[in-house]
Amino acid sequence: MSWSGSNELRAVLDRARRHVVSNGLQVTGKITVPVTAETPDLYRLALAMRRVKVDSTSTKVPIYVQSLDSWLQRPLNGGRSLLEVLDAESPLVDRPAERSAKNDAVDRAREQVHTVLAAPEHRQWLELIDAARVTAPDLLSGTVFDAVRILAVLPAEGESPVELSERVLGDTKALTDTPVRRWVLRLLAAAVGVDEPSTGAERAAMWEQFGVIDSGLASRVLTLGVRLEGHPAAATISGAAADAGVHQVWTLAQLRAWTATLAAGEVYVCENPTVVEAAERELGARCRPLLCTEGVPSEAVRQLLRTARGAVHWRGDFDWTGLRTTGRACTEFGALPWLMDAATYREALDRGDSEMLKSTDTRAESPWDPELAQALETSGRAVMEERLIPVLLEHLRR
Repeated sequence: MSWSGSNELRAVLDRARRHVVSNGLQVTGKITVPVTAETPDLYRLALAMRRVKVDSTSTKVPIYVQSLDSWLQRPLNGGRSLLEVLDAESPLVDRPAERSAKNDAVDRAREQVHTVLAAPEHRQWLELIDAARVTAPDLLSGTVFDAVRILAVLPAEGESPVELSERVLGDTKALTDTPVRRWVLRLLAAAVGVDEPSTGAERAAMWEQFGVIDSGLASRVLTLGVRLEGHPAAATISGAAADAGVHQVWTLAQLRAWTATLAAGEVYVCENPTVVEAAERELGARCRPLLCTEGVPSEAVRQLLRTARGAVHWRGDFDWTGLRTTGRACTEFGALPWLMDAATYREALDRGDSEMLKSTDTRAESPWDPELAQALETSGRAVMEERLIPVLLEHLRR
């Protein structure tokens, strides 16, 4: 009886293919083929291959792979080995070898990442990458490798994303809407303990925290009573605004074009524009030099404060972001926390209802007053800076 083209032989070969591709293309072992309505004579085929005990009542037929191989090599059955028959139908793939090669490639990609971030100052990035869900495709595509090459050179010094990607990756479009940009921003957000940015404004703000400027016009700093030096125009405009007791907004592009710096003397820093509005209304020209970050400090804010030649008094909202930015200011500018202590927080907390701390925000420390972070964690509530305006104005009054 010829079995060529039969449903029975097809069923046996299909099961044999799954078996050999999973064991490294070894013609060994045994397969079990279920009997179906389409393969009623499967037991006869198995008997033709010998070494099995089956009959017409069997629902499953065991077949030794070596016996199948020998049977196929008989001239009446085609004269080809099992592997030759299967490969002719569809190229065989050694799955174990394929997996091993893929695992080796993934390991090499991980080693490349660790090599780029080998310096002690990059340890944070390694920890964040290990904690992230880095997939094999991300590693094998080079996406994560390119992302860590960007991370390794941060903070930048005011480059745009285009300039940064060209300098580091040799590709001006690598930090547009690409997987590389998404990985970089995801890790930057994790580093500062906030959600991954999802809008253009959020992405620009995140880049700015690490010295990358999407636009010198969008990066700005709000001031009141602040006098600048370094260029006649900057000095004239800032002096006129300070004398009149009105606010002034400076863009990063202006500060750079005029090489503007802070005049000597102390400066106070707040987080919310409402504080500036109240100070302008109530104090005007009698307000001490006040600079507003309008949230997370922009590069324009940081550029001005790097030129400070007096004490920098810093505060923000009583939430984890406020603690985090204050801690950074202490490190970067030698800032002095201004009414950012546990006592002030508790007093403000008692004055009215307060919103809950964001569950998505990461806990921060307050090294200048460890009791403050503990108080926030205990209460679970945030106090916005606006509640402290009367107290802040007393401190800002000349």
